Amino acid sequence: LPGLIYAKPFFPGATYDAAVPTPDSVLGFPVGSRPANHAQIEAVIKAIAAKSPRVKLFEYGKTHVGRTLYYAVIASPERIKALDELKADYAKLADPRQAPAADIDALITKLPALAWMAYVIHGDELSGSDASLAVLHHLAASNDADVKTLLDNLVVVIDPLMNPDGRDHWLIDAAHSRTKQPQVDDQSLMHSGIWPSGRMNHYLFDMNRDWIFATQPESRGRIAAVRDWNPHYFMESHEMGSQDSFLFMPAREAINPNHSPSTQKWVAVFGREQAAAFDTQGWRYYTGEWNDDWYPGYSSSWAGLRGSIQNLYEQAAINVDAVRRPEGALEPYRESVHKQLISSMANLATLAKNRAAVLTDFVADRRKVMSDDSAYAKRTFAVIPTANTTRLNQFLDLLTIQGFEFTRAEKPFTTDALDRLGVSRPAQAFPAGTILIPNRQPLARLLAAMLEFDPRMSPEYLTTERRELLRFGRSKIYDITGWSIPMLFDVETFQLAAFPTDADAKPLTFAAPAPSKPTLPETTVGYAING
Repeated sequence: LPGLIYAKPFFPGATYDAAVPTPDSVLGFPVGSRPANHAQIEAVIKAIAAKSPRVKLFEYGKTHVGRTLYYAVIASPERIKALDELKADYAKLADPRQAPAADIDALITKLPALAWMAYVIHGDELSGSDASLAVLHHLAASNDADVKTLLDNLVVVIDPLMNPDGRDHWLIDAAHSRTKQPQVDDQSLMHSGIWPSGRMNHYLFDMNRDWIFATQPESRGRIAAVRDWNPHYFMESHEMGSQDSFLFMPAREAINPNHSPSTQKWVAVFGREQAAAFDTQGWRYYTGEWNDDWYPGYSSSWAGLRGSIQNLYEQAAINVDAVRRPEGALEPYRESVHKQLISSMANLATLAKNRAAVLTDFVADRRKVMSDDSAYAKRTFAVIPTANTTRLNQFLDLLTIQGFEFTRAEKPFTTDALDRLGVSRPAQAFPAGTILIPNRQPLARLLAAMLEFDPRMSPEYLTTERRELLRFGRSKIYDITGWSIPMLFDVETFQLAAFPTDADAKPLTFAAPAPSKPTLPETTVGYAING
């Protein structure tokens, strides 16, 4: 078929260290010519990490099926040897209380910015993972000056495949529908898949709704990894309808009011420069038409509320071979991979160019949310202890894995409060053992988004939303409109106007109880069940 083969090189003119294996040599086919499965992706990243002094590979979890989840850290060889020190310095930027202001400011002048590039949380949205392999090899092996300059200013973390169970499930289904004839009709099973397709994980959980709940092992591993590194930029790759083009940030309203104005400013800068990279290639794209930034449980929204400059890619899903578009032209799968790759490299270039300014704004916002005049300084969440220790422990476990700070009142106290239904409770009595969660802390924005009782959309947006409902009978909100962590766990939670100074509060470190193991008798009995 004319147009089925997409031969444009990913990195024209690039030269590489021959000691670092190429993805093609490990896969046995050109990277991006067809989707790689989890085992193939695993083989590529292990092969590159074994030979490149710029790469260190980490495991961060296992899926329900037992597949390993990885992220690769790419940096200059000197920094790879000192990752623990680097991580500690990033922690100081994320919590400026850890060092004198002059020391923090000195770190800003010398530290590289950290980019977290996360691909394919929906397993049937394929192209990002294949793009990540090409990006990883380029950063790990290129001899070119522009890559050296990039790594002088950046540390790059690549999570090549966030949902291996879903991806492999989809690829197996596609193989069952495969014939030797190329398939370019996006109505075919090879493109549309069979329910439940591969979007979700093994137990059909959409993990791009799980960042504030941390119910899945994949989510818990990722949240802990991101929490430990404190990235300054966070990208997640997705795909959308096959007849679409390419979407990226900025988002449109509704915007969660807890997002930082500084990250929103930078999101626009990254969007403009990503658009320029697409203009150079002659590719179609758009921003701000349907993706909002309201619900904090999406990958990019969660990361943005943690202080990262957030981005989201949505490439038209090609899945296999190519898709014929309305004008008759074919868009091959490899071209969709190329678009993810160009986007990734454009974003990294923007971050490297603006390294100092991005770090300055990151630290300034952390200082701002913990200052005396911050709105967050005037709010504390109080959770009354319950006899349902399992539920309370799950709540505390969630606070812990997100990295929130909380204390426990050693004495009873009384103060005015607001309950989770918005009812004022004058002189509310709180017992000893009450969990106190001050909103004044480094992750104040994410904490507020997760725990506050009544987040408000802007009046301007509500006017637009009302018009949409009256005219078309539908909401403009992309997906989830409401959430409440206290209600989810049914813990009696109140909002206080100030931290209670008479509670004798002590910092609380929570360790989740180990799951109990069944005790088997020395002799087991087998039962035959009829029918």
